[in-house]
Amino acid sequence: MTLVGVKVRHPWIGDNSSSMRVTGYEPTRSEQAWNDSKLLLGAAVHDVVKNFQLNPPQVLEITDKGLLSIQNKTAGAPGSRTPTRTPPRSGNNYFPKSSITTENDAPPSYNVVAEAESTPAPEIPMPSIPLKNDEVEGLPREDLDDLLSDDLEFKAFVHRLKVFDEMFSVGSSRLNENVILAKQNLERETKWKTLQQEVKDLHKTLKYKVDHYVKLEDKQKSICAPPDTKSTLKKLQKAKKEAFDESEELAEDWVENGQGGVDDFCKKFLERRNVHHIRAAKIELLRNSQ
Repeated sequence: MTLVGVKVRHPWIGDNSSSMRVTGYEPTRSEQAWNDSKLLLGAAVHDVVKNFQLNPPQVLEITDKGLLSIQNKTAGAPGSRTPTRTPPRSGNNYFPKSSITTENDAPPSYNVVAEAESTPAPEIPMPSIPLKNDEVEGLPREDLDDLLSDDLEFKAFVHRLKVFDEMFSVGSSRLNENVILAKQNLERETKWKTLQQEVKDLHKTLKYKVDHYVKLEDKQKSICAPPDTKSTLKKLQKAKKEAFDESEELAEDWVENGQGGVDDFCKKFLERRNVHHIRAAKIELLRNSQ
């Protein structure tokens, strides 16, 4: 089996094979291996096609002008959402168009996707490839050779195959599902943007409240923390001096003005001077406790 019209890189295609012959499929490595496998040609083709579907080859060059023009038209069609119905041709069989892509648009291999995604790939009900086709069952070898050598006739034959219509229907249904999901997402875009703005506003409010809470917490810690001895001594020293000055002013005022009796003056003077001595005693206690 060979690929015609393209040059690709794939583990099953020989690197030095200019004819793009499939050399990696074990049963076709030699005549003896083919006889020992006891496979029918249809089963062998099924295995090769399945491998190319799961591990699409990397297209290096499209050498067939007809296929290249189809690829260019498909890639350049604006807003095209319908899968093409024109597959490429190989020497002894055909491969689906999904395996012939440009290098930039080539999908990742099946193994890479399976390893990267945490969830398994969705199951797509692909039709089974028939082991034989009734359309060519009774044709002589000469007609089969003519069919393979005539590109237009071969494409017309592929279009008549039931399995091709089934694959095209599956691709169209999946495409329609994607279009419906995309429209639903666009309809919800406004709601999502509104929710996004609400989340941003709530985040700002939360940040403001957290900052305010941190300030209040620091203030609470400073209030509840035990007083500093040095600052307390300074405050007591100032308060002791204030009590002493008040008692002295009271005495000077009574001496100069002579208002009030002696008992009244002594009572007020002793009250202020007593506060002065109490604060002095507290200062002494704090100094001795250090």
